[in-house]
Amino acid sequence: MMMYEMNWIRYFKGEHTLKSFYGSFFGFPVASASLPIMAFLLLSIYGKVIWLSLSVLLLGVGHIGIHLQHLKDIK
Repeated sequence: MMMYEMNWIRYFKGEHTLKSFYGSFFGFPVASASLPIMAFLLLSIYGKVIWLSLSVLLLGVGHIGIHLQHLKDIK
């Protein structure tokens, strides 16, 4: 979650463009979408909550997929 917050700080200190919003951060493509999904996935693994893991995987496919499509559209 700290990396997610750092990503927002980078966005607000830099240019407020869609390209910077959908950009990568520390090697994570579309960091604004992938970092929170990663955080919840790690939380579900740590808590050993299988239904949360399945929900996060389903959410991740849609959420990251939509953000990747938006990135493709602006390029």
